[in-house]
Amino acid sequence: MHGTTWLTWAELAATDWQETDASGTRSRAAAAGTDSGWGRVWRVMSILSEVHGSENVRLVVWFH
Repeated sequence: MHGTTWLTWAELAATDWQETDASGTRSRAAAAGTDSGWGRVWRVMSILSEVHGSENVRLVVWFH
């Protein structure tokens, strides 16, 4: 494993999904919003946060 990071549901819920990249052409929603392949992950995290609280639900990733 090269490195790890995480993101809580509270952080994701506070994200400005309409913010665009440096070129101003692609928003976060277009790249990873609810209509993208990430939408299922966000739904699961949302449901888990209702049970456990938004600060207690994390998406953990690691890099090879």
